Order: sequence, then C-alpha cells, then structure tokens
Amino acid sequence: MGYENLYLLPLVYAIVFVTFISPILFKKTNIFIIVFTAVSFTRYVILPFLIVFSQHYGGRSILPPSISSYSTAINLMFYELIIVSIFIFLLFIKLKIKKEEESNIIRFPENHLVYIIFVVFSFSLLLVDVSAINTFSFINPSESTISFGESGTLTSLIAYCLLISKYIIYLLSMSFLYKMYKVKNNQLYVFLSLFITMLNIMIIFGDNRTDLILTAIASIYIFYRLYPNLLKILAPILLILVIFLIMNVTEHRQSATITGGGDQIVDLTDTLQIYLGGPYNVAMAIETSEEFSNSRNLGNLFYDFFRPALGFNMILKDLEGFEFSNYLYNYRIYHSDHVAQIIPMVGQGYFYLGFIFAPLLHLIFYYFAYKLITISFKVRRIELLFFLYMPITRMGFAMGQNAGILINDTSYTLVLGLVVYWLNKKIKW
Repeated sequence: MGYENLYLLPLVYAIVFVTFISPILFKKTNIFIIVFTAVSFTRYVILPFLIVFSQHYGGRSILPPSISSYSTAINLMFYELIIVSIFIFLLFIKLKIKKEEESNIIRFPENHLVYIIFVVFSFSLLLVDVSAINTFSFINPSESTISFGESGTLTSLIAYCLLISKYIIYLLSMSFLYKMYKVKNNQLYVFLSLFITMLNIMIIFGDNRTDLILTAIASIYIFYRLYPNLLKILAPILLILVIFLIMNVTEHRQSATITGGGDQIVDLTDTLQIYLGGPYNVAMAIETSEEFSNSRNLGNLFYDFFRPALGFNMILKDLEGFEFSNYLYNYRIYHSDHVAQIIPMVGQGYFYLGFIFAPLLHLIFYYFAYKLITISFKVRRIELLFFLYMPITRMGFAMGQNAGILINDTSYTLVLGLVVYWLNKKIKW
C-alpha cells in the first residue's frame, strides 16, 4: 500500500523531540515553539495512530495516489521533520533572553490620536458599503455571514479596516483596565479584562476556523502577559469558549465529513490528514508535481508567492498564464475546479524545488517567525505584541499550511496594523 513505513513516523518524532525540540520547548518557551510542537506531535504521532486504528488509508480523491507516491511522501515527511527541527533548534537555542525580557513588563500607548481617528474612519466606511459588517458575527455565524474576500475588493478593504479597528479597541481597553487595576488594586478590573478578552474572541471575523484560533491565542497571550498568575485559573473557561466557537463555525460552514458522521474516528482521521498535511495529502502533492510539471517554473513560483500578498493581490489579479499550485493540487484530487483542500507546505516545496530542497519554504517562514519574536522582545508594546504574535502563531501551524496562506494572512495582519501603530507613535496630540 505504500504505508509500510508509517510506524516509523512516531518513532523518528520521539528521537527528534528528545534531541532537538524539547531543549527549546522547555528552556526557550514561546508561543511559536508551543504551537509548532502541538502541530508536529499531532501530525507525526496522533495521525499515524488514527490511520492504523481507523484503517482509513485513503482520502477524498476518486483516483488515489500510487504506492510509490505514498512511500515518497512518508520519506519526505521524515526528511522534513529532521531538517526543520534542526533548523529551529539552531535558531532558538542561541536566543538570549535577558531578565527584562523574561519579565511581564509591557509598555502601553501614551498617545491615542491616530488610533481614534482610524477607528472612527473605519466605521464611517460602512456608509459606503454597509454589507462589510456581514463579515463579522457574534458567537454564532448567521446565514448572512460572508467569508472575507467573497464580496469584492471594496467590501474586503472596509472589512479589513474594521478588523484592525476591533483589535485596536481591544488593546486600548486592555491597556486602560490594566492601568486602573495597578492604581486601585481592584479585582473588578481583572474580570473586566477577562470579559473584554472573551468579547474580542467572540466577535468572529468571517468563517475561517484558523483565524478564530489565532485571534483567541493572541488575545489570551495578551491577558497572560498582563495577569500571568490568573491564567491557570481562567484557562479552562477560555478553552471551553474557543472550542464552543470552533464548533459553531464548523456547523455554519456545514463541512462535509467523509462518512457524514457515520464513523467519527474516520472523520477525525480524514480531517487531520487535510489540515495537517498527512501522508495521503503529501502523496497527492507529489503526484500534482508530476501531472503539472510544466507549471513548475520560476514565473509560477513568483505568482504563487506574491499574488496572495496585500497589494500584489490587486496588481496581479488579472495576470494570465499562471496558476496557484494549490489550485492544481485540488484539480489532482477532484479532477474539477472544486477547491476545498490545502496543499501542504512540504508538498508545495516539493512541487517547485524537488525532494532535497522541499523544506526550504518551511525554513524561510520559521526564520521570519524567529525575527518577529526577537523584535517583540525589544519593543514590548502591547499593540506590537498582539500584531506580531498573530503571524508568529500562524507560522507555528506551517506544516499544515502553505506559503500562499501564510503570506496572505501575515501581510493582512501586519501591514495596516503596523502602519497605524507607526503613525500613532509619530503623530502626537
């Protein structure tokens, strides 16, 4: 079947974890390493166990991968794990954290002028296109909820401004409540901070579950940095809230499982294959590279990388003659224009760079995450911590993502947020 070496995935992971991951996980702990460890453990340990336990070795395509593709996929996953783990180890083991950086001291904005102007401007844009508000929902997405980017460029830009405004309101509120708590030492401000954090999570943007998880992690991280001793007590409440919201979004999306709920273990296995880039999906990526070999060129690589980025997505919108590797990947699965799955990062690397250099895309994004973390240590402003840790967390999910998704989300999260932050810092009342 090609799965003969599947049992080696958890064994190799155990060796890599002890040798390279655990030293930085327990000594250089940060949100990126925690997410990376959780994702890699699920992908290399839990998923192989579920595949064998459920006997679900297939996937969504009517034409399954060949035995040789399965074998190559598992070998590629071995290679990927070893290379990226060594790279992350070498990056973070040298990370020097000073005593000031280990503390929970956070700096707050002294000036709010540009923030207030931007928030008012963003909400006034609803007079131009009120439908942008349908990109947001509270707790449970409704039938009128639209995904980000579905309703044209103008609506998407307004929704994007509203999203950044939501984050700014949250951060300013948390800053105010924390200052009041330090002055009056009243627990009321702690519970108000918890309420504001929960509210920021419950106001859902679009219907993307990963975006919800990222907002939740970044919001909880800010709460932890402000009230580190209380998070252990309140963590179960926040965790239950996030799980509940994810279930609501999943129900809204009406995601069709492979058995339609008939076998929940098989459904779980298939879902993890899709979202974490399991052996079946990596094998599909390998066969995509063989079927569409003419698209494995520098021009298509440029298009694949820059077309999703903020700004370039409008410049390159009407450019013809190129295809996203993810579209080709979905065509290999469904043999139609239906797009429902994500080409794994290592599969995308294999598509353009071949086996040896397939992990290179990982290394680029992991290095970028490392640089963002070092910047967050130096600046320590509450706004930057939030805006930086959104993409940092996203890059921890890289094994189940691809370059297009990471570039799109990182550019949308960072660009406008950092521009507004810089203007607010420079222009004072």
